[in-house]
Amino acid sequence: MYDNYPVYDVPQRNIIQRFFSQRWSAILIEIALTIVITVVAGSAFDFFDPFDGESAKVPPVALESMRKPTSVALEPVTQRGIAYIQIREFAAAEAMYDLAIAVAPEEAVYYGWRGYVNLQAGDYRDAQRDFRQVLELEQADYDAHTSLCWAYGESGEFAAAMRHCHEAMNTAQSLPEYAIALENRCWLQVEMGDLDAAARDCLDVIEIFPDCRQEVCALAHYNLGRIMMTQGKETLALRQFNLAFHIGSAYPDMYLEIAHVYDTLGYEAAARASYDQYRSLVVGGV
Repeated sequence: MYDNYPVYDVPQRNIIQRFFSQRWSAILIEIALTIVITVVAGSAFDFFDPFDGESAKVPPVALESMRKPTSVALEPVTQRGIAYIQIREFAAAEAMYDLAIAVAPEEAVYYGWRGYVNLQAGDYRDAQRDFRQVLELEQADYDAHTSLCWAYGESGEFAAAMRHCHEAMNTAQSLPEYAIALENRCWLQVEMGDLDAAARDCLDVIEIFPDCRQEVCALAHYNLGRIMMTQGKETLALRQFNLAFHIGSAYPDMYLEIAHVYDTLGYEAAARASYDQYRSLVVGGV
């Protein structure tokens, strides 16, 4: 079953290619100056949506892990970007933060938002650029270090990724932040093949939060499952994957890999459920 999953469900092109394939991209330059003038006046988007009118129905709810904009005038742009992120319209979201950066290039928060969009879209090199810019403006930024751990890890630059994992742990201001940085290091060490060190980190996360039902614990169980599968401990791995699936995460690749494992081991219904969850995160529905 896994081999028959449709190729078109998995994003194939980078964010720039996707952006210029959209019907509205040709008019973006034409409207950009109008938007800038309106934003400065504090009333952007009161009169039109430059992309898709249906998306205006999405409530602009801020993502909890990101900082608020420091410019009141640019807040409508940030909120519109959030709305596009929530419906996975990443090219449109990136355009919003390009605009914010053009208006306020000294504000680290807008580079952070654009970096977040690039992470979600899988454009890891661009995400690295954005979060490095955040650190140029704010040297001890926890979110930037955490994100660079992920972005460098995804592009196989493990030494740089590990350096930022450690910086994230050093700059964490709370136990939950520390646990997230620790789980990121667990994931990175799985990618590097250092399974014993990875297992210690993920077990520490679970020890910090026993009976946890938060995403950081789902990811810790998921990575423990990956470790156990590599070690040939399929029964133990399945227990970890089951815990990860039932706790839940916003990380699509977790569900895709769990679906692959379930399917390989003959659990077709469970594989389909996990794959459907992957699709709901990546393409917005099943």
